[in-house]
Amino acid sequence: MVKFVKADRMKEKRKFPAVRFAVGGITLTLGAAGWFAARSAEGFADFYGFSIYPTVVNIFARISGIFPFSLAEIMVICGVLLVLTGIVYFIVKMIRGKGKRLRLLLSSAATVVFTGGLLLFCFVYGMGINYSRRPFSDIAGLETGKYTKEQVLETLEYAISNLTAAGERVVTDEDGHIVVPEDLSERAAAAMRRLGEEYDSLDSFYPRVKPVMMSELMCHAHITGIFTFYSMEANYNTKDVPEELGHTVCHELSHMTGFMREDEANFISYLACRGSGDDYLTYCGWYDITIYLLNAYYPEATSQEYSEVYMKIPEYARKQLTMQNEFWDRYRHEFGKAAEAMNDVYLKINDQKEGTKSYGRVVDLAIADYLSRK
Repeated sequence: MVKFVKADRMKEKRKFPAVRFAVGGITLTLGAAGWFAARSAEGFADFYGFSIYPTVVNIFARISGIFPFSLAEIMVICGVLLVLTGIVYFIVKMIRGKGKRLRLLLSSAATVVFTGGLLLFCFVYGMGINYSRRPFSDIAGLETGKYTKEQVLETLEYAISNLTAAGERVVTDEDGHIVVPEDLSERAAAAMRRLGEEYDSLDSFYPRVKPVMMSELMCHAHITGIFTFYSMEANYNTKDVPEELGHTVCHELSHMTGFMREDEANFISYLACRGSGDDYLTYCGWYDITIYLLNAYYPEATSQEYSEVYMKIPEYARKQLTMQNEFWDRYRHEFGKAAEAMNDVYLKINDQKEGTKSYGRVVDLAIADYLSRK
């Protein structure tokens, strides 16, 4: 009887790699099918993104939202530890396992296929398809194009005037930074829900935005926030300057609605902050868009023209810009450049042909928005 049980267990062990190969193959196939369908089948990405994806968010974001800490961060830590442990285990077993190396290779290959298939499936249906759906600019009725130097300047001056007005209503600390409210996450979610009343496509469930314990590492990688589709969480870097945090958390929440393109997430965040009715978020929105417009105007203007418009920015805001530059200058090194290069490749793979430059395309949308309302 005992021998029969042992034989049965050995049989199960031999079958298990086949099961992993099968499940991995199925998830890889489904993931690849969704990826290609989003890019080739007209209407598929819109159907999935606007009809099915909101349900996915509503279910999984509510589950992850139960936990006060970032599940994504825990997943990353555990994932790294498992990979390192698996590599060491594989090497030791290959050295000691005479006569069993083929079985070990097959088992390891099955694990890789299973894990890869699962990761691809979750990425495609949790994020990837949405890169191909109808952009927010179409929904908002904005047509972007080539803008003149004068139009950039006019929009920039408009932003500066609103930044100045918003600055009169915020509280600053002894260093000159604006004070971050303790209920930042709740305020950001409320701002996004308010914007959702104007745009049906933004009418979504918004969970709390979670701080990341390893924020120092995020600084080295030049990351201020991240949307994690595996846990349906919006996470933010707690060490970022206070003037940017409000815009960052709304940016990550906008990804929750399926708008994955960085230029559109920036623009949605700007709209949410601008119309939030919250003094802190309003200031963050105008502060952030002013920076983007300044960067767009700089190469078009003479040094005198740029200096003239720059001096229109309130002194306290200019000091904040200086402190922000000084903060990020501490993290300008090869690791940060490598992280940016990887992000650039990732964005280009996902139909954002301009790569990391797409973050700055919010300027086109902001100018189009200003001219349409003007």
